[in-house]
Amino acid sequence: MLEDNKEITNDLFKDLIPIILAGGSSRRFDEDKLLYKIAEKPLIKYTCENIEKIFGKEPVIIASKANAEELLRAKISSKIYIDNLLGGPITGIMKALELYDRIMVFGGDMPCVRMELVSEILNAALQGFSIVLPGWRNGFLEPLHGYYSKGAVGYLRRLYLRGIRSLSQAVRLVPGAKILLIDDYSDLVKLSLYNINDRDDVRCFEEGVLAGDADPCLRCVAWIQTYYG
Repeated sequence: MLEDNKEITNDLFKDLIPIILAGGSSRRFDEDKLLYKIAEKPLIKYTCENIEKIFGKEPVIIASKANAEELLRAKISSKIYIDNLLGGPITGIMKALELYDRIMVFGGDMPCVRMELVSEILNAALQGFSIVLPGWRNGFLEPLHGYYSKGAVGYLRRLYLRGIRSLSQAVRLVPGAKILLIDDYSDLVKLSLYNINDRDDVRCFEEGVLAGDADPCLRCVAWIQTYYG
């Protein structure tokens, strides 16, 4: 969506695969929010297109079997793999790391991913961390907007088998994890984390799309203070 976005070209990340997790049930939205149509296009398609523009490649989707079937019916062109464990985001990431060595994970309900924050995360990953996540001084983490490498999958699997289902809890226990504090970043950078949970959340983005804004996410900047102010 940002017209001046450039592809991520660092050689260390030429094999990095952007991943979208689509295993949830959208209980707060009353229907499958990822397939909610804005200007005749499913919400997840906006997320896919934005991520493709940033990374220069289509994202891969990790989904439940039921969601995968719905995505195929909606003619989503991305490659889709099934998470059969359905243990939440942690098993979705485990599945992705079985397939790829380096991934950056996003929620399918994040249509406003920004190059600025992606670059900050990947620059931190260059220091050799196995996981890099945005986080806040109050301890809240953003695990569905993070970098994960193959070195983390063994730890995540063991933690899952120990009964830890919370991804935020699990990543705190993985050696080599880095939390990138973003409290002082600008609202435009934080906008990358904007995700849609209910009808109020979708409204600002939808207004921008229907108005033909070049960057409809800018309509959501005011909402960032609601979440992260």
